[in-house]
Amino acid sequence: MQLKGEFARSVRRLASRPLLTPGPLRTLSFIALRQPVPQSHVVRVRGKLAYGHVKQLRDMDLITDDRVGRTRILKTTSTFADYFNLPHDTAAMKREIKNVLDVKVEVPEGSEQADAAQAVEKGSE
Repeated sequence: MQLKGEFARSVRRLASRPLLTPGPLRTLSFIALRQPVPQSHVVRVRGKLAYGHVKQLRDMDLITDDRVGRTRILKTTSTFADYFNLPHDTAAMKREIKNVLDVKVEVPEGSEQADAAQAVEKGSE
């Protein structure tokens, strides 16, 4: 495919612009690896700027949130899976991300994340 010379400069500028800046991208990767995760936990780990990151990611339809008690449970969406070419199944998605990043993430029993995951599962029954 070829592009007219008059449009090349504009297209080059658009094509080289990243989807997300590093801060929201790190927050998104944290959510993707630990989903479903309470927003309070994300903020505790990523800092207060995570509130803005979560809003931006939600506006881009990369994450969704479910209200459980006083917190929100954050999960990735099918848009996220499609954009990054990942499986739509949460467990398979986590395995794929861990393989690509070569990281090990464990959720201890009785932790806030495990409780949140159980609350979401009970709500979907």
